[in-house]
Amino acid sequence: MENQHILFKGVFPPVVTLFDQNGEFDWDENQRLTDVLIDQGVHGLLYLGSTGEFSALTKEERKQFAEEMVRHVNGRVPVLVGTGTTSLKETIELSQHAESVGADGVLIVNPYYWKYSEDQLYHYYTTIADHVSTSIMLYNIPQLTGQNLSSDLVCRLAKDHQNIVGIKETVADIGHIRDMILSIKPVRPDFSVFAAFDEHLLPALQIGADGSINGTAVFEPRLSVQLYEAFQKEEYLETIQYHQKLIELMPIYQYSDPLFMAIKEAVHQHVLENETGSRSPCLPSTNELKQRVSKLLKEYTFSN
Repeated sequence: MENQHILFKGVFPPVVTLFDQNGEFDWDENQRLTDVLIDQGVHGLLYLGSTGEFSALTKEERKQFAEEMVRHVNGRVPVLVGTGTTSLKETIELSQHAESVGADGVLIVNPYYWKYSEDQLYHYYTTIADHVSTSIMLYNIPQLTGQNLSSDLVCRLAKDHQNIVGIKETVADIGHIRDMILSIKPVRPDFSVFAAFDEHLLPALQIGADGSINGTAVFEPRLSVQLYEAFQKEEYLETIQYHQKLIELMPIYQYSDPLFMAIKEAVHQHVLENETGSRSPCLPSTNELKQRVSKLLKEYTFSN
């Protein structure tokens, strides 16, 4: 299918999904968080990624949330919607729906639970690419899916499908990101490689990445935006200083299981100044989590 594809670049916060005290969507707070992120200069938004708790939502809830939030963003920044599932048919359905409501692209995790061969994964993504015309970002998160998307597989998909336009690399090994960039850019110079771990934003940019979908950008977006934009201007001293500030926030990933609970608590305290609800199987923040996040935020000097 033919379509105009956006070249995704910059900082795209993986937005948390906010619930009320009954575990249903809190539309006011979701919209308020979105407005804050846009006002602070993010280059795009990702809804319903791992941090957005897509795995705790029904198919119909995922459609409803995508439609409402794309409508609220109203073209102010590009929007990616996570549409991956373990079912090919459902992933296609969610991807087609995201396209129909105006999302600029979809982020699709490889099917988790079973480990699949590269030929099986190639066929899976090929079938999706043949059924949607919107931009597709691959989502590589081996610690949750059980397998790594190799550069050979991604190059094969990118060469054969123009609407597969990028990848989010949630990997601890910067060498994997380097191998992906060196392999894919000669084949598809327009293919976007995004880092995920905050501490990888600068080193990934240095080796040719296009941006980041990093968790701290959900509650402190300006710092990542400043780092990215300083790098683009070749202001490298400032870039290093922003990087050194950014890594001060990394301890937050050790505060909770799942890790997005600590990110959401930081949103409560630093952005909303209000506590929202939770969606089972997650429970409300414990006093210990609140105190640890509060201590980190108090010790950290936020950017202006």
